[in-house]
Amino acid sequence: MRRLLIDTDTASDDAVALLMALRESTVKVEAITVVAGNCLIEQCVKNALICIEKAGTYTPPLYSGMASPLLREQYTSHHIHGLDGMGDMGLPASHLSKESMHAMDAIIYFADKWQGELEIVTLGPLTNLAMALLKEPHIVDKIKHVYIMGGSGLTPGNITPLAEFNFFVDAEAADIVIKSGLSLTVVGWEIGMGEAFINQKDIDHLNQLSELGRFVVRSNKSLMEFNAGRTDRVGFDLPDPTTMAVALYPELIQESITRYSWVEYQSPTSYGHYSIDSSNLLGKEPNARIIIKISSGLFKEKLFMLLANPTYLSRDTSDDF
Repeated sequence: MRRLLIDTDTASDDAVALLMALRESTVKVEAITVVAGNCLIEQCVKNALICIEKAGTYTPPLYSGMASPLLREQYTSHHIHGLDGMGDMGLPASHLSKESMHAMDAIIYFADKWQGELEIVTLGPLTNLAMALLKEPHIVDKIKHVYIMGGSGLTPGNITPLAEFNFFVDAEAADIVIKSGLSLTVVGWEIGMGEAFINQKDIDHLNQLSELGRFVVRSNKSLMEFNAGRTDRVGFDLPDPTTMAVALYPELIQESITRYSWVEYQSPTSYGHYSIDSSNLLGKEPNARIIIKISSGLFKEKLFMLLANPTYLSRDTSDDF
């Protein structure tokens, strides 16, 4: 059984990724850690707890973490995901509650507990993981792999001409993680904007598929409106779920490169830019695998399967926690 820790700044696309992981029978989500990003930390925690309930499977512990970037003021995405991060659905609070341990310490704890087995999937700014690495550098050798939703590959950014949101929110933290020596796979924002984009046909299918399918569509309402305002496409991108899919189903990967990379944090005009030495001009040892292309058909097949009724989870997890 694969063991995951998911670090999230829970908004509508994070929500879909959490549902996917919690409903996939071949992995166990050991913990969920929450970081400020798309929304303020309290809202991100609320959204994550709601997703655990919505999944209808089991209840991993949830830990609240960093409420702001390492050095900069917080930057949110309310203009993209709504004031609540979930398309302004006005969802009631979950009956579940967070744990008392800080997310930074939870990452260290689970890295020590499941050393050599723990895989981390990051869906938001990398502040929690950077703090854990700064506090306990030894966890680099204990974490099996980290899948990062961040950057925009070799394409333009989505917040500035050069930067993607997660890396832009806390570029200092992102650079720490990228250069940490961890085994890394980076899935850029552009993957979800490609053939994996959820179009009108997919939306119609999700609405007919299940209650969870309808929840996914409704929670991404603000994102759909944002996309309609800047492009002629009807639908929404799912960068976090495509990253989760890469983690869950490696067979989705059709093209990738392994290169040296870093995140720019000193230049005000290119802050947050994920720099990839794609031509190996620097001659440095590669530090990340960057995903270039996935099978969009297989991604959507897996997504629809996980959101369908009945619950995909078939194993007994009663003694896992």
